[in-house]
Amino acid sequence: MKKKLVWFIPIAIVLILMILATAFYPAYNPKPKDVPMAILNKDKGIEVQGNSTNIGKNLADNLKKSDNKTLNWESVKNEKDLKQGLKDNKYIGAIVFEKDFSKNAISNAQSKIMTEKQHEVKEKIKSGELSPQQIKAMQEKTGNGDQEIPKPKQAHIETIINQGSHAQVSNIAQQALSKITENLNHQISKQNVGLLAKNQIDLPSKQFNQFMNPVKVETTTLNEVKDHQGNGNGASAMFTPIWFAAMITAVLSFFAFKNREKLTSHKDKLWFTSKVILSVTIAAFAGAFVYVYYTGGVLNFDFNHPLDTALFIAIAILGFALLILGLMVWIGFGAIPIFILYLFFTIQAVMLPKVMLPKFYQDWILPWSPFYHYVNTLKELLYTNSGLTMSGTIWMFIA
Repeated sequence: MKKKLVWFIPIAIVLILMILATAFYPAYNPKPKDVPMAILNKDKGIEVQGNSTNIGKNLADNLKKSDNKTLNWESVKNEKDLKQGLKDNKYIGAIVFEKDFSKNAISNAQSKIMTEKQHEVKEKIKSGELSPQQIKAMQEKTGNGDQEIPKPKQAHIETIINQGSHAQVSNIAQQALSKITENLNHQISKQNVGLLAKNQIDLPSKQFNQFMNPVKVETTTLNEVKDHQGNGNGASAMFTPIWFAAMITAVLSFFAFKNREKLTSHKDKLWFTSKVILSVTIAAFAGAFVYVYYTGGVLNFDFNHPLDTALFIAIAILGFALLILGLMVWIGFGAIPIFILYLFFTIQAVMLPKVMLPKFYQDWILPWSPFYHYVNTLKELLYTNSGLTMSGTIWMFIA
């Protein structure tokens, strides 16, 4: 038997490493996929030389048809839907086109072309090159006067980043939006220069810059991560201490249960059970409030809602601790390895943003993981203006 045990040791090590490797599978190649992004196109479009164009709509259609697997673009109808989607963390970022985007985007080229054309006509009239009949026809076409020349204006795009929802993913979204707006600037510049070339108009060097930068981009950051907020990773950092606190609370309570005096009457059993639950409840709330105020006051973490955060952590510790304690009372210390294995197999899925996980984890692991719901709700308390509400996560811990 001892000889067999000697040969079992390497087999056991190989199996353990394979199991742990599988547990950490989501962390091996965490690429963001289908990051939810919104497009709000207010652009009314414009007619250029008899052709209608809507640059905002064209870009929105191209983005939605793109085979880029990193971003998943969705059109929204109005600002109300966009704000609600960002508030609900439905979208990581958004791009908004102003109502006169197309008009302003090509206003430099239009203004230059119309100015040159009017100057050319005036020169021809002055030189007598145009007949009175031709002049009359042109005046009737333009309303007996010069056609109004549009003032050159920069087109405006607003990009929005919901940083607090997922700090790591929001950086990826910000880079993607910067690249998109840079490419759009280049495309519109090329279009404007093309219009000038089509009309055989040279571009003066002093106007080169405004033709090369026809679009102004304004960036809005929602739920911005402040200094002393763990670079947006505070919720993940506050998972392990809470989980171990809950486990230790459960183990100590189990020892108290196991070493109890013999209980004979139903009244004694009920009183003892009530004392254990009361003790766990006091431990959960005392531990949570001390933890939050120590982390904020001494370790200088910047909490948006310290009271709400402490209440939520207390409810989480209470839920976790009583769950572990209940299973330990049922099957003994064998419950501890079960929870440790469950922790190993879900910890990476909890620490990484959802959009960086394999599809299987998104659909089948996260919805059933109390750890994921804990981190997600805590993230809202730490990085958004959301207070503590009776959400599904709270009801889960109560249950």
